[in-house]
Amino acid sequence: MEVGGIEVEKGTKYSIGEVAKFSGVTVRTLQYYDNIGLVPIEKDESGRRFYSRNDLVRLQQALFFKSLGLSLKQIRELVVEAATSDQIAEILTNQREIYTEKLNETHGYISAIDAVLASLRTGGEIHSEELVQLLTRLNRGAVAEYRNVEYGTLTRKLLMEEYADGAAALAVYWQWKSLLLEASALILSGVESRSEAGRQFAQKWLKMIEQVTQGRSDLLEAHRESYDKRGQWPEEDRRLMEFADQFIDEAVAFYLESEGVEKVEESSD
Repeated sequence: MEVGGIEVEKGTKYSIGEVAKFSGVTVRTLQYYDNIGLVPIEKDESGRRFYSRNDLVRLQQALFFKSLGLSLKQIRELVVEAATSDQIAEILTNQREIYTEKLNETHGYISAIDAVLASLRTGGEIHSEELVQLLTRLNRGAVAEYRNVEYGTLTRKLLMEEYADGAAALAVYWQWKSLLLEASALILSGVESRSEAGRQFAQKWLKMIEQVTQGRSDLLEAHRESYDKRGQWPEEDRRLMEFADQFIDEAVAFYLESEGVEKVEESSD
């Protein structure tokens, strides 16, 4: 077994100083773990304190769970109280949900910053009342409301399979919403859709669609169905889409014209 890149041999005793050195944990922390019974330090006949190989196995487990952000109370349940596989899975699942929520908040902050930057680059002002209100009231929990949209059976099945992982679903959602916020910021800054800034935005929008749909017709149709059901979207997202829709369409059309690509009109049948 290795700890900190050092091969730990069976039957060998290690002092607290040695363990602190190759584990990267301070002596004070190791003493604290001993005091709370998390990773006890043994004593030999002469009173010399040491760690055995089994102690280091426990220490390595404790440090691993600590690196995942678990509390010492949770780590104690896992390491000292010999939690079952189901109990370990439950604790780690809960921890994953906590990090997913933090990831959602982080995506929201980044999207707000990107929207402000988009406004500033076009001469807009950060103290635009509408923009400030939009970003300060940003609903970071809106993504969870999409579970209430009544998709067709096949579309729901496809979306559930494609975005079963919460982090992956968040990445797609915020990739889309970040651009929606950027479009709104450009509009509030007085940027014309048929401008260089609009053309650059359209390029990013089309790239986003390509990445989200992965060039798959079934995913493209699923997202089209979602758009058709935008009346069931979270209110914030629906209002943003309605506000930015015309700008996005015109910017995309302008971009395609500038690239010499003829826009294909979709049949209404």
